[in-house]
Amino acid sequence: MSRTIWYTRCPVPTASGLAFQLKLFDSEFAGTDCEMRNIKELGRENADTHFAHTLADSFREGGGSPPVWARSRGADTALLGISFVEETLGLFVRKDDPIHSVRDLAGKRLALPVWPKLIMNFFRFAAQKAFVSALELHGLREDDAQFVDVVETGDHYQLINPGFADATARQQPSYYHCQLRALLEGKVDAFFAKGGEIAAMQRESGGGIRMLYNLMDAEPLWAKVNNATPRLLTVSRSLVRERPDAVVRYARTLLKAATWAAQPENKAEATAAMARETGVTPADIETYYTPDIHQKLKPELSARLIETLEIMKSFLHAHGYIEQNFSTRDWMAPELLREAYAAEGLAWID
Repeated sequence: MSRTIWYTRCPVPTASGLAFQLKLFDSEFAGTDCEMRNIKELGRENADTHFAHTLADSFREGGGSPPVWARSRGADTALLGISFVEETLGLFVRKDDPIHSVRDLAGKRLALPVWPKLIMNFFRFAAQKAFVSALELHGLREDDAQFVDVVETGDHYQLINPGFADATARQQPSYYHCQLRALLEGKVDAFFAKGGEIAAMQRESGGGIRMLYNLMDAEPLWAKVNNATPRLLTVSRSLVRERPDAVVRYARTLLKAATWAAQPENKAEATAAMARETGVTPADIETYYTPDIHQKLKPELSARLIETLEIMKSFLHAHGYIEQNFSTRDWMAPELLREAYAAEGLAWID
């Protein structure tokens, strides 16, 4: 009897997204007793497992705060790997606003999004972390500014396992639509947006906004930590316990996809694939991510990337997104990723 294994991914550049587009899950698991399937097949009524990771025998790759939140609430998961794809982390103001530096945000109204139907508001965490980091970098405290709730009305289910053909196939507004309107209408003075989704938001703005500051350019690593930096690859403990061979095979599939993307001759095709994952154009990928994005898709468990996860967990705990912190070391399953690296002939990164 075959065993169904489920996977899910966020609408950002990931090895999982490339493996899906290259149909590597089909080829790598062909002839085994495991069948790989996308959780989107389970319908909207089960979509929240993308955030809560409650579905047994499943993998998830994407923004780090939901799996941390899920683990803190008792989700039976293991951390298989981490990647850190640097992306634009932008603070935006109106084009004609006299705000010219982060220090000018003192006393200003900063938008924090409210998504009523999200079981874990990772968008809010992302905005709060970005603003707090930027303020601290510029000698200000969190309470030197005023945080204002802005309700977003978009369909968050569209974020899960995207099926965009290209940027023109998008039907929904950007994930920052209501915050953008609030800014243009003078209800807030700044909002945060990140990654390739900025391109969709900028097209909506009609040129009425400008980026005040980009945390991607900040020197300290802690300032760059945000919801999708780091991205986490997590897996149900049921698979770790009962089918470690399938976990290793899955990790090898992602390593194959990431290795393919890193080859210079595949750069254009990989960029186009990442653009489809994000619902933007290849030019947008080149604009809003660092040029070495193709080299940074491999999941790893290096000390540097574990440090970024610790920074994320500490912020989530300190700001009430998770009730209790937990041991990253106890969460990890390094032996399985290490085995996948060895099988692919790749050097392990400490």
